[in-house]
Amino acid sequence: MLDVLLQPTNFFRALAERKPNLVAPFFIVIAATTAASLGQVLLLRLLPGLLPGGWVVQMVLALVGGVVVGMILWGLGGLIVRLLAGPDSRAWEVYGWANVPALLVGLVLIPFGALFPVTADLPPVPPMTDAEAVRAWQREYQQVVGSAVGTRVLQGLGMLGSIWSFWIIWSGLRVLAPARALWATLAVAAVSLAFTLWGILAQG
Repeated sequence: MLDVLLQPTNFFRALAERKPNLVAPFFIVIAATTAASLGQVLLLRLLPGLLPGGWVVQMVLALVGGVVVGMILWGLGGLIVRLLAGPDSRAWEVYGWANVPALLVGLVLIPFGALFPVTADLPPVPPMTDAEAVRAWQREYQQVVGSAVGTRVLQGLGMLGSIWSFWIIWSGLRVLAPARALWATLAVAAVSLAFTLWGILAQG
C-alpha cells in the first residue's frame, strides 16, 4: 500500500502485469467512507441531534450509510474514469486504489473525533411540529459545526487527501491510458471538488 501512496507509477506498472482484481479497490473505498462517517459521528456526538436514540444509533446509521455511500462513490467514480479514459484504463481499480489517502484521513478522523469532539451550548431540538423553529435550530447547528476548529482541520486534511488521490489517478492513467489521463483526472477532480465545496458551504 505504501507503493500506491508514494510511488503510484511503479505500483500501476506492476498492476498492469496482473489480472484485474476489483476486491481490494472496492473495500478500500468502503472502508474510507465508513471510517469518515464514524469519525464524523464521534466528532459531533456531544451536540444534540435530530435523530432519537443518541449517538449509538447514529453510529449504526453511520456504518450503514458509509457502506452505501462507498458503493455509490466507487461505482460513479469508476464510471467517470471508464467513460473518459476508455476500456484499458481499469477504471474501478484505479479509482479504488486512489482512495487510499481518503482511507488514511478517515482513520485519522476516528481518534480525532473521539478525543476532540465539537462542543457548544446549543438548545434542545425544538418540536418537529414547529418547522420554523427547527429550521432556525438547524442553521445554528450548522454554524457551530462549520466554525469549529476541529471541522476546519479535518476539512484541510480532506482537501490534501483529495489532491493526493487525484495525483494517484493521474499516475495510474498515465500508465494504463496515457492519451486520456489528463482529461479523466480533471473530470474526477472537478466532480469531487464540487461536492467538497458544497459540503463546506453547507456547514458554513
